[in-house]
Amino acid sequence: ERLSLVTHGKVKIEDAGFDWKILGPDAANQNLDYVAWVCDQDAYAMSGQKCSAQSIMFTHSNWMKRGILGKIESLATRRSLEDLTISPVLSVTTERIKEHVDQLLKIPGAYVVFGGEE
Repeated sequence: ERLSLVTHGKVKIEDAGFDWKILGPDAANQNLDYVAWVCDQDAYAMSGQKCSAQSIMFTHSNWMKRGILGKIESLATRRSLEDLTISPVLSVTTERIKEHVDQLLKIPGAYVVFGGEE
């Protein structure tokens, strides 16, 4: 808000290729399953290797109270190599991914919701 005031609304944000999802305060139980499904598809369809793959999600506490992360986890953990709903990422080593996750976890308030294990 301060930046918007200082620049009179002329704010440009570069996201370095991240595809963000922001779940604001307007959480509703009637669309919870659909929003969880969209989040799962955006993050994990094609193993997250498509250009439009969701790479970060900011979630308002209203969604957290309704259990959005548990619903996304339930959908994501159904994916497997056996039915080709997920595939290995061959261009990045497990060690490099884990190092990246460890760096991200140093951000105050950041945490791994599910997965993150070898």
